[in-house]
Amino acid sequence: MHRARIELITVSRQFGAGGSELARKVGERLSWPVLDDEVACKCAQRLNLETSTVERLREHSPTLLARLSAALLVAPPEAPGIDTTHLLRVDAIAEAAFESITEAAKSLPLIVVGFGTQCIFADRPDALHVRLIAPMSTRVERLRARYGWDAAGAESRARRSDEDRRRYVQRYFHREVNDPLLYDVQINMGRTTFEEATSIIEQLVRAGRHEGGMTAEARAHEAGAIA
Repeated sequence: MHRARIELITVSRQFGAGGSELARKVGERLSWPVLDDEVACKCAQRLNLETSTVERLREHSPTLLARLSAALLVAPPEAPGIDTTHLLRVDAIAEAAFESITEAAKSLPLIVVGFGTQCIFADRPDALHVRLIAPMSTRVERLRARYGWDAAGAESRARRSDEDRRRYVQRYFHREVNDPLLYDVQINMGRTTFEEATSIIEQLVRAGRHEGGMTAEARAHEAGAIA
């Protein structure tokens, strides 16, 4: 089976597994642009919001409170005491993210982090879908070093963020984020250094430019890349 050469990499990750750092390193190694936090800026511009507001809501599925607030948007204009002029539709940020990412993907090569891009580009033969995982202890250690959180706070935030991302993918793409069939390669960052992980992905991309008979997943297995 012929496979198109890889021009697009999506990076899905558990919180604290190092998805942004790996994407940056792979981008530097391949000289490819990386779309990560920049999505929030693009969404903010589309929605005329502060970037910080979008960042706080990144990859969050709407809460019950948000859904109830959004229900006010269907209130008739003459309803007394209700000002709906500044309410944001509950799915507006996710929609803006989708539009920003699909627009950016018109110019390849590209690496994109998060936002369910493994689902957005699931059917693209030129895409390599990467999933990063790590034991909770490893993630807590990294989060404490990066943000200065205590262990309990880091673990709580990691579990909450994982659940937010799971709900996001479920709500907007009707898929389970932990489904292994969404990914070509899954890397355990508790047992793999960033340098090793970067080399794995680089090897898959460069091999994909010259080989048409093996899928990225098969090559990863052959190289012992799946941890």
